[in-house]
Amino acid sequence: MHAFSEEDYYQTLITLASWGDAKAQHNLGALFLEGVEIQQNYAEAFKWHSLAAAQGMALAQHDLATLYLEGLGVEEDPAQAAHWFRLAAEQGDVKAQNNLAILYATGHGVELDLLQAYLWFTKAIHGGMFEALDNRDMAEQDMSPEQLAEARHLSGSLVG
Repeated sequence: MHAFSEEDYYQTLITLASWGDAKAQHNLGALFLEGVEIQQNYAEAFKWHSLAAAQGMALAQHDLATLYLEGLGVEEDPAQAAHWFRLAAEQGDVKAQNNLAILYATGHGVELDLLQAYLWFTKAIHGGMFEALDNRDMAEQDMSPEQLAEARHLSGSLVG
């Protein structure tokens, strides 16, 4: 009986990814990003995550956004990071929702918008990302009473 080795797994991923399989592209990108089982290579991670993200895979969109945000394998581009975080966030990726909210709360890659930050933090919280609760609490401290009232009203209709 032939055991499935790490090399077999890698070769299978390469084959499937080259055929356009988004899940394989994401998994291959993740291997290169983390340097798991293969040499870490941010340019290859960017390549494979870009291909999967373009096919609409939320996990790949989140990882691609992270690469843009941190300048790994590509020139740092917070606006592109926000774009890809938004696409993943709109599909319900709670990490992307939290990260997009952080960008809105800090004005990094997007125009500073505490209302949008509050709303995205709230979506992440309701999706089970409880660290977003602390983040939302920090954003609340910078909001006027009117902004906070509007944010609470709008967030109730988003997740209610």
